[in-house]
Amino acid sequence: MISPFDDYCLHQTPDYLRVPGTTDRNFYDRYFFSGYRPAGDLVFGLGFGRYPNRFVQDAHFTVMLGGVQYTLHASDILGRDPSRNVVGPIEVAVVEPMRVLRCRVDAPAQGIACDLVFRAETGAIDEGRLRVGREGLTYIDQTRFMQYGNWEGWIEVDGRREILGPHQAWGLRDKSWGVRLIGDQHVTQRRGGQIFWMNVVMRVDGRFGVIRALDHADGSSHEREGYTAPLYASPADVPVGEGALRRAPHWRFELDFLPGTRRISAGRYTVRWEDGSESLIEGRVVGASGTLWYAGMGYNHDRWHHGLDHGGALVVEREQWRADEVDMGRLDRQFLASVMEFRSEGRVIGFGHTEQLLMGEYRPLGWGEADYIRPVSGS
Repeated sequence: MISPFDDYCLHQTPDYLRVPGTTDRNFYDRYFFSGYRPAGDLVFGLGFGRYPNRFVQDAHFTVMLGGVQYTLHASDILGRDPSRNVVGPIEVAVVEPMRVLRCRVDAPAQGIACDLVFRAETGAIDEGRLRVGREGLTYIDQTRFMQYGNWEGWIEVDGRREILGPHQAWGLRDKSWGVRLIGDQHVTQRRGGQIFWMNVVMRVDGRFGVIRALDHADGSSHEREGYTAPLYASPADVPVGEGALRRAPHWRFELDFLPGTRRISAGRYTVRWEDGSESLIEGRVVGASGTLWYAGMGYNHDRWHHGLDHGGALVVEREQWRADEVDMGRLDRQFLASVMEFRSEGRVIGFGHTEQLLMGEYRPLGWGEADYIRPVSGS
């Protein structure tokens, strides 16, 4: 079926642009946004995804405010126009590609609304193509780019409105597409399995930085690298693709956890740069409510996992939970992000956040297969 995008010279196959070049049911195309105030008193996220081979699209908005995480989920049949990123009350609009995007939620019946503008501070950073297998089968084959930026606008929950003025809230957004586990899981008999994934995002000393680890159970790495990128004063200065990256081919870490959990509370990160020099950066989680659980954006959620069919019609649902009552033994509470303050040589050098998904065996920390998602005693 024809769509407005077919009027552009963008086709990669003889088919219409809205038709994927694969019949894999787990093909997806998705926006991800996160944001926070550096004090950790407000953290939020929004996602929108299209799953054309499942004929579904969904969106999620979630905010941690006053110690409670409020979430709005929405799902509908696939929209015919891929240029309209709208599911019920949730919308993502590309104002200026790679520079300015707008996220809006208008759900008065559920008591949740927002109008937020993301302005890029970095160029789009191409993170390339990632392929990951398990038991001899590829279950992730995706491409992604990432940007850091600042947020401006407002968020309202049950009549309480939080205003985000210029340069008061920051965060990242990414865009990814390809194949990964959505809807029904299809590689192993149970969801989850072993994974040690950690992403540390920093806005420090006038640059944006990322260090990332995807480790096997024995501590060897599928991926253990990072980079920094320049920050630009205005979206008008932001290049479409960032070419001025400083690479970190490797880094190592020491982590502290909240007692009885695998939830990171602090970390010491030694980053090795391309020229052989090293930097020691110390991070600590700030704010009693400075953590956002990504179940609020559908990740591993039993009912709202990405790409699930909710009956071939628009369904909108609200949920909420208290931060101090989260059961860290639940599968859908393993993927999370926490706001951090970063120091080097005793001085504060900036802020950012750490994302984590730490499940199953990880021998360097003494975590066994039997522990799965629950921590070993004393960790």
